[in-house]
Amino acid sequence: MTTEMAQALIDALQAAGQVGVGERLNHARGIVLDGRFRATDIASEFCLAEMFAGAEQPVLARFSSSGADPHIDQRSPRAEPRGLALRIGNHAPMVLVGHAVEGFPAADPAQFLAVLNALRAGAQPAAELLANAAKCPAWVRFEGMRQRQADSFSGLDYHMLHPYQLVGEGGQVHVGRLSVRATRRRQGGEAFEGPDCLDRRLCDELAHGSVVFALRFTPVAGGADLADLSAPWDPALPSVTLGHVWLEQLAAEQDAQRQRVFDPALLPEDVDFAGDPMIEVRLQAYRLAAQRRLGG
Repeated sequence: MTTEMAQALIDALQAAGQVGVGERLNHARGIVLDGRFRATDIASEFCLAEMFAGAEQPVLARFSSSGADPHIDQRSPRAEPRGLALRIGNHAPMVLVGHAVEGFPAADPAQFLAVLNALRAGAQPAAELLANAAKCPAWVRFEGMRQRQADSFSGLDYHMLHPYQLVGEGGQVHVGRLSVRATRRRQGGEAFEGPDCLDRRLCDELAHGSVVFALRFTPVAGGADLADLSAPWDPALPSVTLGHVWLEQLAAEQDAQRQRVFDPALLPEDVDFAGDPMIEVRLQAYRLAAQRRLGG
């Protein structure tokens, strides 16, 4: 059942986006960077994974714009929300995939498929579709939040959405959400315009130093529904910084990024998903999409 639903989602995305051979189904336009990660002193209290033991880890990051068009104008509302994929470490890596909206457009796979099929049908303008979306308030909320147009990749917070469980000191299990949050961005400088404005802004920031993010963990609060990815968590909830990511330069051979796979199922020991209705279907969909793109 999981595989069938994942394939149905892939088919709907492919039909809606008119995806070209070898292209990503979504977030097709991206830019890849190299960097490093270092855990904070308290990280091992929450998780015993090797990446939190203190040694610096290599990072590969990919910022992206939504949609199946690998040449989408970065000023377009259709390019929201922006995405971030991170691979931290080599020996026992952790892959995180998220976007700049805290929440998902549906609470379960069947609801998500229904929304994709409605949009693909194109029988109604988007505004009319949203006005009649009483059965999917999560989609209405998501559409509203994705209209917040970005002027830089480095100034956004990226949310991993699915709940994770981390095993820390003494075998204690901590359950919550992971996010990658902006810490600072270069102020002033040239105002970049045109279809490549975010890429150009990012290159300008890298020319003046590292782009820095914090990896944050927000433990589940009493009453929070772990199973509903469409529900945002209170931004005032306390969280801890597990480490920092320094992105330092563009990765070589940017054209090869089409072949790069960021599989969020790749997690080190002592890190796992806490379980929700979407996780197995989404992980299977990632694998199927990668196989389709790479001709596997």
